[in-house]
Amino acid sequence: MSREKLLLKISGKIVNPDNPEIIARYADTIKKLVDEGKRIAVVVGGGRYSRAYIKCAKALGLNNAQADMIGIEIARVNALLLAYALGDYAYTPIPRSVEDVQRAWSSNKVVVVGGLQPGQSTAAVAAVVAETLGIGKMLYATDVDGVYDKDPKRFSNAKKLSVVSIDELVNFMSQRYEAGGYELLDPIAIQIIRRSCIEVIVFNGFETSNVEKVLRGESIGTKIVPCK
Repeated sequence: MSREKLLLKISGKIVNPDNPEIIARYADTIKKLVDEGKRIAVVVGGGRYSRAYIKCAKALGLNNAQADMIGIEIARVNALLLAYALGDYAYTPIPRSVEDVQRAWSSNKVVVVGGLQPGQSTAAVAAVVAETLGIGKMLYATDVDGVYDKDPKRFSNAKKLSVVSIDELVNFMSQRYEAGGYELLDPIAIQIIRRSCIEVIVFNGFETSNVEKVLRGESIGTKIVPCK
């Protein structure tokens, strides 16, 4: 019997040096899921530390690609924090390319990834990793409790959506696609999710118990339906 495969995308706002207790809880949750027979890949974002380095890089006159590379390294450090917290459950070192991801996956260990290349958000990385490994479900742990029809941090009347199609999602999102400026899903991530029919569930990742709630089918967060 084949093992269920999952891609867990965790925002760098959650996994970073400010939140050791949360990282420890994610490690415990992932270990439990592995012990239950699941195969798991994790993609971790760079968060505010990545943005701070990117801002500095631009102040120094570095171009966008160079700034991206610096941000990617910070995401990889966040990924390494989680990988080390997982101990023998995780593959190390942190993969630096799609080929590295494939080799790491063949170890049967949890594969934890940060960034891969300039011009990609870690949401796009998550989509690429899911597509490469044949994973059909992405659990997206972020700092909001789902997808809204407008930015809930700016509009008090924003409405949370329980289910949204990938095409509808595009209409709700207003983003800046540059180093350190990504929010939720960028065009590359959306394209890959659509073409490979990857189901995405967006939820509040500060509550690590939400991972298991999503897997139990509880109605939390927002389900993004990629295929008609």
